[in-house]
Amino acid sequence: MAACISSLGHDQYSFNKFDEVIFKFSHKRPYFDFSSYEINDQLENHSNKRLKFSYDADQHLSFSINSSLGLIDQYSFKNVDEFFKINKRLDFSTSNKLPCLKMVAGSLYLPKENPKKPLGEDAHFIHELYQTVGIADGVGGWAKKKIDAGIYARELMKNSFMATYNEPKGDVNPKRVLQEAYRNTNCHGSSTACIITLNSEKNTLCAANVGDSGFFLIRKGKIIYKSPIQQRGRFGCPYQLGNSKDNPSVAQEMELNVEKDDILIVGTDGMLDNMNESEIEEIVLRGMDKKLKAEELASQIGNVALYNSFDRFADTPFARAAERERLSHLHKGGKIDDITVIVSYIQ
Repeated sequence: MAACISSLGHDQYSFNKFDEVIFKFSHKRPYFDFSSYEINDQLENHSNKRLKFSYDADQHLSFSINSSLGLIDQYSFKNVDEFFKINKRLDFSTSNKLPCLKMVAGSLYLPKENPKKPLGEDAHFIHELYQTVGIADGVGGWAKKKIDAGIYARELMKNSFMATYNEPKGDVNPKRVLQEAYRNTNCHGSSTACIITLNSEKNTLCAANVGDSGFFLIRKGKIIYKSPIQQRGRFGCPYQLGNSKDNPSVAQEMELNVEKDDILIVGTDGMLDNMNESEIEEIVLRGMDKKLKAEELASQIGNVALYNSFDRFADTPFARAAERERLSHLHKGGKIDDITVIVSYIQ
């Protein structure tokens, strides 16, 4: 079972160069959320446009944009100067370029109670400038060798955050990011990892995933995609990045088309093992009705996962997996683990 690292922690790292580091606290447990800047909205372009406008004696100018789909929108301006000022911002070319979307993300991290590992073993980052998020889960089995796998996960995510800067803005390659981060992570331990970015040119989500962390893509309150997990043979043995384990060549790559108002939910197995898809959909629908912010929705999902993890009789994905492996006598109900949730609104 990959119980990996917690948020990018103090450990032995220096953050002098990280002006974007924001320290947050949840239940008095510190974690670090690497955030940057917010991408400005860009106005939509339409193909096959015809611009019509009229001008009257009162200097009232109106125009409408027409396409093969019919009337798209109509505007009215009080004077010609205002029209041409706005016209400079709108591109009325015949380009087929899609309207640019952006991700607005928030997160919650709940490390399990362990005085020896107050930061837990999960780690994550949110890079708004490069529209990229990442999550890692240190493999708890290293504890038998007295190695804190959380340190590996935190360093891997720190290096992933830095590697993002070497990518073209708006066209980050998640697998390449993982490869560079992996090369620069030299401490002992191993972790799962998932890097996801929004391609602003094609309006697609691109992801690279190693192990049993993963994500859901939700549209209109329904899960339309769930990333597959990578597990080697027996129960609780995910693929994992580490100097003596797997390398990023095993990462599974995915590219998904996204639309405005889609919701991306990323989580470590502490969330995925304790939350049924129907529960996630129900929470998301309520959150949409209440117009919750991304971090508020992440908090609601994470706290339900926490509640389920302590329920010995809960019907969880973890309990059903254990039953399939004929290990239900050892594993019932929820699984106590570090829980990380990132929610990203596509806008």
